[in-house]
Amino acid sequence: MAKIIEALLQEHENLEKLLSVLEHELELFDHNRRPDYDILQSIIAYFEDYPQRCHHPKEEMIFGKLRIRDPAAAATYGDVDDEHETEALRLRGFAEAVNAVLSDQEILRESFHAAVHQFIDSQREHLRKEETLLFPAALRALHAEDWADIDARMSDRKDPLFDGDVAEKFHNLERSILRWEQEAELARTAGR
Repeated sequence: MAKIIEALLQEHENLEKLLSVLEHELELFDHNRRPDYDILQSIIAYFEDYPQRCHHPKEEMIFGKLRIRDPAAAATYGDVDDEHETEALRLRGFAEAVNAVLSDQEILRESFHAAVHQFIDSQREHLRKEETLLFPAALRALHAEDWADIDARMSDRKDPLFDGDVAEKFHNLERSILRWEQEAELARTAGR
């Protein structure tokens, strides 16, 4: 498997961790408990930063190469650029819902739930589609020189949350992820 695909799959796993945290916070909200809005804002900041500026451009480079090497496979996928734009709009809707709550604007609970839930569901569907359609098609169609070109053009920027040296603004989020991973592991081992 191409190194870049392995890296993208790891990034997808990391994104899924954030979606699980978000799901947990939404569950609190749905049960009339206060979610941790700092965590929600950190998730929004993360999605505005790393996926949009580093992760998506890698996928868009792969898709561009796939269009050249196997136009039929690219057409089967659709358009990764359009999907990324749609995901950015959903992220904005999620961010606006959180900002409305935090600034004491009137927002229906159902509207808040819908904005967050739509973001979670659309992200998961987008990740699944890339993993089942885009990445396998690229692995079949792209040549060694395509992968080398993508590698050469890739950003060396480290993930501000998952690459060891966590950015200050993500420390609370990192602690939450680690705590929930430990709780999930304890639940799994207790269930055996």
